Parts: sequence; structure tokens; C-alpha cells
Amino acid sequence: MAGPNGAPNGVLKRKRKDENENAGKDVNGTKSRKAPKTISKSDGTQADVLLLEEQILDSREHYNNIIVLHAILENVEKKPKTATLAAVALCRVFCRLIAREQFVKHKNDTEADAQVVLWLKQRLRDYVESLTGWMGSPDVSRESTALTLLMRIVKEETSQGSRRSEQAWRTDRSTFYAVVEGLLETTAAEAARAEFVEKYVEEHDDVRFFTMLAIKQFFSAEGTRTATNADNAIDILSRIEGVPESQEQLAGWYGQPPQPESHQLLSISAHRKVAQECWLSIFRSPLTASNRKTILNIMTPQILPWFPNRMEVLADFLTDSFNEGGALSLLALSGIFKLMTERNLDYPDFYTKLYSLLDEDVMHSKHRSRFFRLLDQFMSSSHLPAAMVASFIKRLSRLSLQAPPGAVVWAVPSVYNMLKRHPACTFMLHRPYHPAHAIYTSHPDYADSGMDDPFSMSEPDPMTTNAIDSSLWELHTLQDHWHPNVATLAKIIGEQFTKRDYALEDFLDHGYATLVDAELGKEMKRKVEVEWEIPRRIVTAEVEMGGLNALGTLLSKAMEINQEQ
Repeated sequence: MAGPNGAPNGVLKRKRKDENENAGKDVNGTKSRKAPKTISKSDGTQADVLLLEEQILDSREHYNNIIVLHAILENVEKKPKTATLAAVALCRVFCRLIAREQFVKHKNDTEADAQVVLWLKQRLRDYVESLTGWMGSPDVSRESTALTLLMRIVKEETSQGSRRSEQAWRTDRSTFYAVVEGLLETTAAEAARAEFVEKYVEEHDDVRFFTMLAIKQFFSAEGTRTATNADNAIDILSRIEGVPESQEQLAGWYGQPPQPESHQLLSISAHRKVAQECWLSIFRSPLTASNRKTILNIMTPQILPWFPNRMEVLADFLTDSFNEGGALSLLALSGIFKLMTERNLDYPDFYTKLYSLLDEDVMHSKHRSRFFRLLDQFMSSSHLPAAMVASFIKRLSRLSLQAPPGAVVWAVPSVYNMLKRHPACTFMLHRPYHPAHAIYTSHPDYADSGMDDPFSMSEPDPMTTNAIDSSLWELHTLQDHWHPNVATLAKIIGEQFTKRDYALEDFLDHGYATLVDAELGKEMKRKVEVEWEIPRRIVTAEVEMGGLNALGTLLSKAMEINQEQ
């Protein structure tokens, strides 16, 4: 099919089918069963690999060496070091050939030249496919090497002319798309995804833009997209923290810098649009409860900034998650509240739902600190009805009776702050006897049975719990708590409210471990008094130390009996 210069003279009739059929064939179109004569005795050593690389770059007649190097690369399990050398050599070869425009079909090229171009493109696709197969490898260094080599080729492809660079970014047959696709389809490539985002996506605006475009294309393409694909996509996107806020921040380019001022890479609106389409394509894919939790965790800091003028498109996802109950409701709180305050989302039952989330489980939940932060933000408004605020104060106080100390040390300062913001609720602190008050008339036998608390813990509507007519006897009970820190903190309710408010961030991250560490870290002002004498020695046979004490004598006899038996 070709002369000594390697120029084929056949006619390509069915492009895509022939490309697949030509996989593994040499540049002459025949199956390559052995290497050319110059390297037929190659053992795949470093010198052999360098010789093969040098020959390819010297002349087209040695292009078949690409197949030999690829065969060495495929033998990665048996000879990993040599395979890595072959991978690096092929990367250099392809980068040089791309720079020489050997992958470009020119107008004056013959049919033979066009055939060589197609053959080289197929070899490059085979190479990219092999390296993407390294992703997810237990050998992290091999995975990192594959990503580095692939992105080196991407840089070469996207540093050509404007039109060819654009195609290298966008087309679904490009090296860049193959990289993103490999990261989305390989579950075990978590380290590669982290490195990809850290080294390329976060550092270069064009990589971030076209990564989101590739993810959108991946989920929009025909075929079954699983929850695993969505999980991998979320893993990539959740690591992207740099959200540009203005056009001036778009300045870092991995490929050829965009030239026209009207180019979409220079438009902040275009970046936001592609990010929105990327996230919406994921929302339309099958999502597990774990996927939804991950999304809700990053909703406010990393997703909503991409939707500055279109937050309402996320309303259905957030409200569905909020109505789901449990951990999903807790995680959806901040997003719902942001839509209510910034986009005027009408959610009339928000505080009713929030009140229902304040239960025994949330006091022990791992998301407790997140919920408490949001609860303090939601209750900070001074325009809330006093009856509603009283219900939250009373419910929080009641739950504190059986909550862990880490939750109680936040609940008490929080109640203090809410009472300071809403003076109408301070009557709950101290209610002197008055025969006309509901708290004393609700029980027919008050004189014999004592006061009956009118607060209804089971009432779901915070406006009708009668908490405003109750008292905070629970906080007085906490003054006798078994933990000294909690007992001391509870006494602030009985003192004058001279402090403006408490910084709740100082109390949010407390748990059993931090409280115990704080106690153990205290210096003892005096020795601990005990009711028995601490002996200097428990078991000792030293005559100069006084011989055996009573316990030592008993243990010694027991050991002798043991040895005899």
C-alpha cells in the first residue's frame, strides 16, 4: 500500500469503521505481528525505547515504531517501569507530531498523506484509551503519570490555531473529553480526580469551563448514566472552590489564550451558563440519597454562586429535599432560606418545618453544629411573633434535659440570646403566683398536685403550643446537671442580663471529647482528698522497704499455690 517513505495510496471509504478495523495495523495497512528489523531484537529496555522514539521523529518510515512502543506500554502489569518509559516516549512523540501539524490534513495533501493522518489519529486514540485505563489503578503514581501525560497532549492540542484549539476542547472525540470521561466512569480514580481539579481546573479558567461543558455533554449524551457517574461528577465539581465573580478574574489559560474580546471564555455570563447547565444535567440524572446529601452540603458556598440570577431553578430540588425529612431537611435549610431572602421564594410553612426538625435526633446528629448555626441565623430576626419564638425557646429547653453536654452548652447561650432579642418572652423566666394566670388554673388540683405546664410538646404548630404561657423550669433544672460546666453555664439564666449576647461559635463544636479534654487539662489547685491511705508499694519483697505489706503477702501466697499446682 505504501512506498518506502510510508505514504499509503489506498482510498478510505468508510471512515469510522475503517479506523476501528485499522487498530493494531502498521502504517502500511497490514497487521503488525513483529517490529521492524531495526528493533526486532528489542527487549524493551530504556535504550530501546529511546531508540524507537528517536527513529519515529527522524523519519516517517519509522512510524510503525509507534505500534511497538504501544505494545510495550500495554505490558504494564509485567514490566511497569518499562511501560512507563514507553508511555512518556509516546507522549513526546505525539506532542512533536502535533506541533509539526502531522495530524492536520492540508488542502494540497495527497490521498496517501490523508491516510497517514487518519492512521496517526487512530494510534493517538489507542494511546489515550490505554492511559485512561491506568486511572483507578492501585498504583497512585501510575495514575498520576497517566493524567500528567494526557494533559500534556491536551496542552499541545489546544495550543494550535484558534479553530483547531476550539475543536480540541469541545469535540467528544478529543483527548480532553476522553480524560473527563475516564474520570467520570472510573469509581476508583478519586486520587486522579483530586489531582485533576487541584492542578488544572482550579488553576486555569479554560480547563474549568470545558470540564463543565464535557460533564454536561457526558450526561446529555444518549445512553444510561448511573448514580455512580453522578457521584464521580459531583466529586469533581465539589472540589471546585474558585467561582469567578467578575470578568477581570478570567485570566488563567492552559491552552491558547482567547484572542477576540467577544470570545465566550472572556465572558463571565458564559462561564455561569455552562456551570448552570452542567449542574442541571446532574440534577436530571439518577441521584442516590448520598448524592443529594453531598450536593446539599455544597449548595450555598459552591453551587448557588453560579446561579446569581437564576436561583429559582433550584427551588424544586431544594423544596423536595427539605420535605424529605431527616438529614436532607437539615442540609437543605440554608438553600431554602437563601431563596426566601434573596429571591422571595414563598414558603409559608418554613418555620413550622424548622420547628419539627428540632427533636431528640438533631441533638445527637453529626450535623448538629450546622443545624444550630442555621437556627441561630433564622431566629435572629426581631420581627418574628413572640409566640413562635417562645415555642422554639421552650422546645430547646425541654430537649436539653436529655441532650448530651455538647448540645446543652450551646442551647443555654442560644436561649439567652433569643430572650435578649425578644423581650416579650422574658416572662417565661420568672412567673410569680397569680390566681388568674393560665399556668395556675389549667390544673384543677393545683394546691395538691402542683403547677401544670401548659406547653404541648406534641403540637406541630409553633404558634399554638402555649409556650408563651409556660416557664423555663428546665433551665433551672440544668443548674444541677452532672457536668460542672453545664451546671455553671445554666446559672447565667438566673443572673442579670447585662451581657449583650453570646458568640455561639464558641460553643458549637463542643462534644464529649472536648469537654473531657478541658477538664483533664485543668491544673489542680490542691491535692484530691481520699478516704484511704495510698500505699507506697503494693507488692514488694525488698527488706529495706519494709518487706511485704498485707496485700503483698496475700498475693505472694496465691502465686506460690499457683506454682505448686
